[in-house]
Amino acid sequence: MKCPQCSSPLEFRAPRCTACGSSIHLTSVTTVSGHLAILEDPALHFPPGAILAERFTILEKAGDGGMGIVYKAFDTSLDQEVALKLIRADLAGDEDFVDSFKQEVRLTRQIAHPNVCRVHDLGDSHGLLFFSMEWLEGETLSQKLKQQPAMAPERALEIAEGIGQALGAAHTRGIVHRDLKPSNVMIDAAGAVHVMDFGIAVGPGSTAESPSGTPAYMSPEQWRGELPDARSDLYSLGLILLEMLGHEPPAPGERVPAQLPPPLRRKLGPILESLLAEDKEARCPSAEKAVTALRRAREGSGFNWRFGKGRGTSRPLRMGWTLSAAGLLLAATIFAYLHWLSPWPWPGPKPPSPAPEIESPGWAYYQRGVQYLLEEDTVRGIDDAIHMLHRATEADSNLAQAWAKLGEAYWVRYEETHGEPSREEANRAMAKALALSPEMPEVQYARGRGLLAEKKFGEAKDVLENVVKRAPQLDAAWANLEVTYRELGNYAQGLRAIQTAIRLNPKYFRHQVYLGLFLYKFGEDDGSIAACRKALELKPNSRMAWNGLGTTYLKVGRLTEAAAAFVESLKLEEDATSYSNLGTSHYFQGQFEDAVKNYERATELDPKDADHWGNLGDALTMLKRGSDAHTAYLRAAEAARAEAQRVPSDPRAHLMLGLYCARARDKDCAFKEGGRAALMQPGSSDILFRNAVIHCIFGEADEALDWLERAVKIGLTKVEIQNDPDLIPLHANPRYLKILELAS
Repeated sequence: MKCPQCSSPLEFRAPRCTACGSSIHLTSVTTVSGHLAILEDPALHFPPGAILAERFTILEKAGDGGMGIVYKAFDTSLDQEVALKLIRADLAGDEDFVDSFKQEVRLTRQIAHPNVCRVHDLGDSHGLLFFSMEWLEGETLSQKLKQQPAMAPERALEIAEGIGQALGAAHTRGIVHRDLKPSNVMIDAAGAVHVMDFGIAVGPGSTAESPSGTPAYMSPEQWRGELPDARSDLYSLGLILLEMLGHEPPAPGERVPAQLPPPLRRKLGPILESLLAEDKEARCPSAEKAVTALRRAREGSGFNWRFGKGRGTSRPLRMGWTLSAAGLLLAATIFAYLHWLSPWPWPGPKPPSPAPEIESPGWAYYQRGVQYLLEEDTVRGIDDAIHMLHRATEADSNLAQAWAKLGEAYWVRYEETHGEPSREEANRAMAKALALSPEMPEVQYARGRGLLAEKKFGEAKDVLENVVKRAPQLDAAWANLEVTYRELGNYAQGLRAIQTAIRLNPKYFRHQVYLGLFLYKFGEDDGSIAACRKALELKPNSRMAWNGLGTTYLKVGRLTEAAAAFVESLKLEEDATSYSNLGTSHYFQGQFEDAVKNYERATELDPKDADHWGNLGDALTMLKRGSDAHTAYLRAAEAARAEAQRVPSDPRAHLMLGLYCARARDKDCAFKEGGRAALMQPGSSDILFRNAVIHCIFGEADEALDWLERAVKIGLTKVEIQNDPDLIPLHANPRYLKILELAS
């Protein structure tokens, strides 16, 4: 298999090309699952009852997707309810993207089967591209597996059988799906199975051999760049069945013996071995035969089957886990502390294989430092890790991994304390690591972490993209890469990166917190809350997860729950951000004295954070302590100016400088810095909203409403608007009331 961009050979199951960094998942059309964010396209928003293309009556919004908005609609031409996908203008103008939709419509129209989700039509109404398909009430198999990672064997076989029947209907017509995976399988309310998303399918006579599909579910021949056939889909079916039984798909080159319970092994071992045969000539030859075998297994019949004319070799299956101490060390990941409002997470990479270094006198200390960072999300955990990593470098000054991890830990501490000594120590440790082993992925990863700490997001992105090319299984690198995409406003790549991190390490609580932060950033509040709750299921005493949950509760106006979450966070460890957030929960409830106490504590713990001083000024203003409030705002502007000078490429730093200049009545600074932030990141609803506040502070109502309307069009919520006291002068303005009605 070769890269479609640069034609370089690709490594088996690698998510990106090691030469040019191009993503290997080439699926242009993906099924909408869950609630994702729409960045900005107000033209896609229609109220219930609206009529589109003189044919579709909008019934209700079903969800947001990375491609656009999904509505439940009534199609008067078909006289039935349909799922109507409205496509973002930027994608509708992409010729390749439109071609993939036309391909899906053309192919799926040829398949009439109850286990295949029917696609009805692709149309264009006054420049608005839409895509209609069968309306199904239910969840994707991917969503089901998140709720229940291991299904009962009977149900897993039943679902696999339904998938196999859908494949049989497609294969009979010469159509190969090429991207079969759990997120492309819908389970409706009655429990029936529907295969979806034929966007990259190939039809009869196709000679296309381009890379296609999702790496984790691709067959070996797809990876080799060979022409896929029906047996390629059956390989994906085998991976899905294995996953439904509670086991991860085989990793590249992994050879783990089957460990299913004997009765299940006797029934399913032969099926899985045949579906997952490395040589497709030894694989099950057709979907019909696979369905027959699956049905026999489900009904309890005995059987013994082999297919193919090859040598009968099959891929060893990973049916369970048995890890030695060395294996545990190989799987360990170094992570550091992140408070929720910090604009980047700080997971760390998996340590390298210990084999070459196991004799190092510093290796045991290094391993202990890794463990502290893996298990703890408090400042105490960072300090413990730093102590152990120092011991590792003292015991072996040539241990590059230890120097790199020490640099990472100090960068995290620098972010938490804003202390120059931590920054200096981080640079010193990284200089040593780079001198010892500049090309080591762990060292380059730590370098990327440092660039994130300095808010050099573009440079960090380049470094981390190179890291995941060389080490695609490094889940922490994917998590940090998501941060760069998020800060640069790249929704699609950011979502893909954090989903990859979760896929690689699904039971790690921090990845769920980072997913929550990502969804929070793009306005998906329900998803953010769900991700934080999932993190707390995985680690109930996670301060990061409690703080993240409370922050999202604040955003949606669930103030009592927000305060309770911040209290739980503070029980685990006192920190400025949690105190500041707790103060904000009191502020929004009108408890200004309590808010002041918490804000003051936040400024004591972190006097260099402009937001803490600004929050204090707001609460003092509400208590009519004007002189004290002005002093707090001056301190906020001073801290914000220092931050903007330190990282001039950070739009938020300029935004907060503009806001606090406005509070301190420095009009020129306020308009200049707020406008600069908007130019740097025009797609941020928060930046647009804060510019509305700045103009409102100076009594410029029309300009404030212009900014506010722009912010609402790209996702600003009604709760956020109503909770801001600076906008009170606008409350009686008819235009303000109309804008408020448009907000979600």
